[in-house]
Amino acid sequence: MFGDFNLASPYPAYARLRQGPPLVWDADFCGGAWLVHRHGDVQAALRHPDLSVRRVGGWVSQAGAHPSPRLQTFKGLLARTLVFLDRPRHTRVRRVVNAAFSAKALDTLHGTIEKRVAQIHLGLENKLQHGSADLVDEVCRPLPALVMMDVLGLQQLPLSVFQAWSEQLARFIGQATPDQPLLMDTQDALLDMADFLGNSANLQEGGLAWRLLHDKQLSLQGRRERLAQSCMLLFAGYETSRHLLSSLFQTLLDDCTKQQDLLSNPQKIPAAIKEVLRHDSPIQYTARRLMQDQHWHGQHLRKGQLLLLLLGAANRDPEIFAHPDELDFNRNNQAELSMGHGIHHCLGAGLVQLEARLTLEQFLPLLPRLQLSQGERIQLPAYRGWNRLSVQYRALPS
Repeated sequence: MFGDFNLASPYPAYARLRQGPPLVWDADFCGGAWLVHRHGDVQAALRHPDLSVRRVGGWVSQAGAHPSPRLQTFKGLLARTLVFLDRPRHTRVRRVVNAAFSAKALDTLHGTIEKRVAQIHLGLENKLQHGSADLVDEVCRPLPALVMMDVLGLQQLPLSVFQAWSEQLARFIGQATPDQPLLMDTQDALLDMADFLGNSANLQEGGLAWRLLHDKQLSLQGRRERLAQSCMLLFAGYETSRHLLSSLFQTLLDDCTKQQDLLSNPQKIPAAIKEVLRHDSPIQYTARRLMQDQHWHGQHLRKGQLLLLLLGAANRDPEIFAHPDELDFNRNNQAELSMGHGIHHCLGAGLVQLEARLTLEQFLPLLPRLQLSQGERIQLPAYRGWNRLSVQYRALPS
């Protein structure tokens, strides 16, 4: 099914899936997986207690790397991050980090993010005075990185280093079957990240990373589990946000009608963000592993097999969303699944949408003056976003 998968436009492949059975076995993707594409099935699987998120060992073994102490440390760190924990361990760890992303915590971050957006906006306008600029490099990459550094308390971390670490992890997690060189590069990136986060001299005392490492009141077990959560937050809080921001910019630059709609009706901005999340989900799929044999839609699913939950397909299920291929800022999007569902619903969903809202509020008046000259999509099957969005000021009419 995914042999002819087009990363530039996966939605025709999802439409073909909908013409067939609700479960499709793909022997090649991820070493063999059941493709789950209907909204109701994806939503049910996301909250199913007998499906596991643990899959780090499978990635490592598929890459065929030789065992080593560094590889074991890498596996141990990645497997302890919240996104790869099942209950009850997941419940214990999530309770620790939830407070940092509560409504109250986001209120305190509001002013900080606004200042970051204003600084970036000014820098972009200055650059555009001298020619073209890349919205991804100037806005979509630095903003979520700087915000996550603010959240964690990492003033000593160079922005370029943070971006290199996070994007290396994205290349690993975003590939269906990572090879050995990719695994080794990712191992080095994660261990370098952990070394930095494990050095108190790099952490703002009282900041989130410092508390995760040192606060004995937190119900975290061992140094590796503590470091793993800081690593996870540093990475996960960056990738989803940068891809959403790039999709928002591309969408609005490509559709002047939508652009004018938001300029005239700024109260629609939150709904527009939710609609872009649904229409072009930053995360196209996630996975679960069967912990026991099951029968589902007449198929016998065996313990250990992988379910690939196609979020991008579920978000365009016509049984849930009328005219799903249309971008409609008036749509009710309570059912969209871009940020997951159930206990693994994205911890930073509120922060991601706050960043997007504050960015649009400041950048919308600039967009009618910009012309998109070149765009380049990222080439990872798990993610949707842009590597490059080159813009310049529109020529003034003579």
